[in-house]
Amino acid sequence: MPEQTEARIAGTLFGAITVLCWAGFNVAAKAGVDAGMSPSAVSFLRYLTPGFVAFPLLIWLRHRNRGKGLPGLRLCILAVLGGPLFGLIAVAGYQYAPLSHGLLFAPVAVFVSGAVFGAVLLKERIFVSRVLGAFIMFGGLAVLVGFETPDARGTWLVGTGLFTAAGIMWGGYTVLLRLWQVPLLEGTSAIAAFGAVFAALLLGPAAWPSLAETSTVMLLTQLVMQGIVGGILSVVVLVAALQRLTAQTAAVLPTFTPAVAMIIAWVVFGTRPHSVEFIGAAVIFLGFSITTGGTSVLNAIQRRRSAASETNPVFPT
Repeated sequence: MPEQTEARIAGTLFGAITVLCWAGFNVAAKAGVDAGMSPSAVSFLRYLTPGFVAFPLLIWLRHRNRGKGLPGLRLCILAVLGGPLFGLIAVAGYQYAPLSHGLLFAPVAVFVSGAVFGAVLLKERIFVSRVLGAFIMFGGLAVLVGFETPDARGTWLVGTGLFTAAGIMWGGYTVLLRLWQVPLLEGTSAIAAFGAVFAALLLGPAAWPSLAETSTVMLLTQLVMQGIVGGILSVVVLVAALQRLTAQTAAVLPTFTPAVAMIIAWVVFGTRPHSVEFIGAAVIFLGFSITTGGTSVLNAIQRRRSAASETNPVFPT
């Protein structure tokens, strides 16, 4: 029991750090774009930095496994869906829409697309709780866009479209990771290494002019927040949290990010969140909670039925 308690405490701590990392690099990305940095420059730092760690690790893993590893085509697909292109699209949305739109539209798009792709590719059931939760989340998004905030310019529709596209890409990325049974350590290092190559080749030429015009303070801030916090630390603490938390608890982590990010932006930059943004975040949090809670209960019922069926196969309950 003490070990379980320590694991829960450690898992909660790692989960909190994960949320802070996610919120922090999103706020930093918005600040960088508002300061004049191009989305390609922000995404370039986000994906190039982890490559310096990923390449040596990947070489060592391939040597240990005698050259066997993930097929190149699958790595390329995963690197496209979860790499620099995904980051570029997500950051570009901040040129057209407020911070809250990116923090709320993208996770909902990840959830909905992940459920659809999971049903098609993994043959997963879509429970009623997921459908109900999705409708509630859409209600939260409707609240957010139904009451236009002062910093939501007329181009917000473009921004939310980009956030939604990025969310769909990440939803496909997560489902393919499960479909192809990608090993955690090797998969993470390989995808990060490929992402660094793509960032250097595809984003580098467009990123350099913007990086050259960026102030030293902002450049160092983005290097730390995007490359180290977003590209490395967030991955490490998320893995540590997933090893100690239940799946239901871990699934709710992203829903804390919007509120935390808006509070960070308020404290650091003085951009006070509007009440409608908190209301939208709360409604979406409710939708996620219903989804994860309902799915957990249904899975438990299904496991009990399976156990009863194995015990008494003639009269399954």
